[in-house]
Amino acid sequence: MKQQKDSLISPEAAKLLQQDFRQLQDAVTIVVFLSDKENKPFSDFSRDLVRELAGISDKILPVFEEPGGRLSAAYGVSRTPTLLIQPEKYDIRLIGAPAGEEARALMISILMASTGKTILSDASRKRLADLKEKRNIKVFVSPTCPYCPHQAAIAIAAAIEKPGLIRVEIIEIYENKDLAAQYDAFSVPQTFIDDKLVGLGLQPEEVFIEELITAAPIKVSLPAEGETIEKDLLIIGGGPAGLTAAIYAERSGMKSVVIEKATLGGQVAITPVVENYPGFTKIAGKTLMDMMAQQAVHYADIHEGEEVLEAVKTDSGFEVKTSRAKYMAKAILITSGAESKRLGIPGEKEFQGRGVSYCAACDGYFFRDGKKVIVVGGGNTAATEALYLRNIGVDVTLVHRRDKLRAEVFLQQSLVEHKIPVLWNSAVLEILGEKMVNGVIIENLQDKTTKTLQVDGVFIAVGYVPSNELALKLGAEKDAEGYLKVDSGQRTNIPGVYAAGDITGGLKQIVTAVAQGAIAANTIFEDISKPYWKEEH
Repeated sequence: MKQQKDSLISPEAAKLLQQDFRQLQDAVTIVVFLSDKENKPFSDFSRDLVRELAGISDKILPVFEEPGGRLSAAYGVSRTPTLLIQPEKYDIRLIGAPAGEEARALMISILMASTGKTILSDASRKRLADLKEKRNIKVFVSPTCPYCPHQAAIAIAAAIEKPGLIRVEIIEIYENKDLAAQYDAFSVPQTFIDDKLVGLGLQPEEVFIEELITAAPIKVSLPAEGETIEKDLLIIGGGPAGLTAAIYAERSGMKSVVIEKATLGGQVAITPVVENYPGFTKIAGKTLMDMMAQQAVHYADIHEGEEVLEAVKTDSGFEVKTSRAKYMAKAILITSGAESKRLGIPGEKEFQGRGVSYCAACDGYFFRDGKKVIVVGGGNTAATEALYLRNIGVDVTLVHRRDKLRAEVFLQQSLVEHKIPVLWNSAVLEILGEKMVNGVIIENLQDKTTKTLQVDGVFIAVGYVPSNELALKLGAEKDAEGYLKVDSGQRTNIPGVYAAGDITGGLKQIVTAVAQGAIAANTIFEDISKPYWKEEH
């Protein structure tokens, strides 16, 4: 292929694609629906990209159509650009220009559609053979999401394995904001099966395939209403510390149960990319936690969506009442973690996920086309969030209630270098909006004046608060910031009550939580075998 100066595909990339496309067997038709009126720049990009791919391999057959024609009616296409991959055989749709990371999903789709060989494991293909009903998969993605292509590729592979039963739509959120708003898909990747949310983040292949078969998220076990259950150890919290403790507890011979009131994984599950957990150069937080949960469920009972309401110390241990059952346990391990602090102002809860966010890396891309946002806070997290947003093209302002930042010096210098304005001595009183955030009311804390600032988003980064209510009711001691005090074995001051993970303060890292969970389980096993408090008595 003769490369033009303005080609989308560089000569180096073209050579690599030529090697990959040697694997192509059957010709692959790509039908591209374009418009000169709607999303024209993205339509032009899609047209040029597919033309250049066809120039690299004669096995790629492009067809260009406008909406309203015979093919758009036949395939039910109304959005542009939309790319159909081998539509006479498969129902695979890329809705939005395959730019950035999304281009990888297109290349993988072409290879799989041509050869009929997918990236799925033998076990997944065998399990998928049980699918007898039609499924509609939607995967919401963005061009800057490094783990979106793999989630998309797994879904596309399933459609190739089960033609006629599975329809896949890979939807780019920036070009399809109405769909993103309809599904509240402002963090990516998000996966829906038959319009039910089944995955936030990159999922392990086996988890996705199981959800595809059942058309619902995998749910771990729940006790019967009013059931009384006896365990050696009751673990409150299903984050990395709790799941690790469950594995170690059961392997030592203790019977344990993990109770999680919300979603397994805690803060890690909503972390887009984890880059500092040993063994993984880069992994989605949700994927990492799914892997931990899949391992833990082989050992211990895990009850998701169950909340602990009350815990009382008894002569033999503890009696714990939850929203579903009653538990009798010899020991309690609290791994309930810490949550992002809320401002507690009007509009914050109402617009969460609709312009209010606690994670710039998760949700910042939606604002990248120069939209105006504020970041609330003055520490390292707030400064880092602001810099990230500026770097992806967001018009960002920092709002801090004091006259100096707590962030490290090099971060403060970076804010200055990137010309990120700071509203000093200011606090947000209210978040305004209709369907989405459209403004904030800000108070000057020195002269008490207020003003309304027009913004599209509010990113809140004011620290964390430990989830310590239950522990305090049991009499556990806390430090000045509310974190539970523990000894080297993760014991609190209350015999039989232990704590691990973020709820103990210190270095809030996954590796720290995992280590503390393992230490706690070992300590609990030793203490149950030989109660130190009885010896002291």
